[in-house]
Amino acid sequence: MPVEVIAVPNPEIADLPADAYEVIGEKVTHRLAQRPGSYVILKYVRRLIKRKDEQTLHCPPAPAAVLEGGRGDVSFLAGLLVDKFLYHLPLYRQHQRLLAAGIDVSRQWLTQQVLAVARLLAPIVEAQLAAVRACRVKAMDETPIKAGRKGQGKLKTGYFWPVWGNTDDGGGDIVFLYRPSRAAIQVREGLG
Repeated sequence: MPVEVIAVPNPEIADLPADAYEVIGEKVTHRLAQRPGSYVILKYVRRLIKRKDEQTLHCPPAPAAVLEGGRGDVSFLAGLLVDKFLYHLPLYRQHQRLLAAGIDVSRQWLTQQVLAVARLLAPIVEAQLAAVRACRVKAMDETPIKAGRKGQGKLKTGYFWPVWGNTDDGGGDIVFLYRPSRAAIQVREGLG
C-alpha cells in the first residue's frame, strides 16, 4: 500500500532561521484517500518544535477533515458515494475491494461514512427540491426498487421519484425522492 507523506508547514517558524528552534518530535495523522482505481494512505507529518528563545512547544494542527475526527479523506468519501450511488457498487463489495487492496476497515464503518456524508448533503438536496418546486413546469415519475426487509428473504418495494423542474434558461434541475408507495399523496408531498 503506497503511503504519500505530506509535510505540514508550521507557521510559527516561517520567519525564523533554522538555528532559532529545535525539532523535538513529530505528530502524525493518517487519512485514507482514493484515486480513481486505487487507494493511498495520506500521511500528514507535523513537526513538533521547541523554540529556543521562548522555550515553548509548537505544532501545527492536523488538516481539517470533512467529518469531524474522520479517517477518510474527501476523495475517499466522494469515491465511496459515487461507487455506491452512481455505479451501484454495494458497500459489501467496496469492503471486499478495500480488503483486496490491503485495507481492513469494517463494513459498519463504511455505512457510517455514507450516512454521515448524506447528512452533510441534505441541505443541498432541500435547496434543489425548493428550486424544482418553484419552477412553473415540473415532471415526476416513479421507479420501483427493493428496499428494507419485508420478511425472511424478502424485501419491501419502495419507489424513487425523480422530480424535474424546468428552469428559465431552458435547463432543469432534478431531485430523487424516496417514497414507500406510488399513491397520489406521494406526488402531492413530492411537489410540495
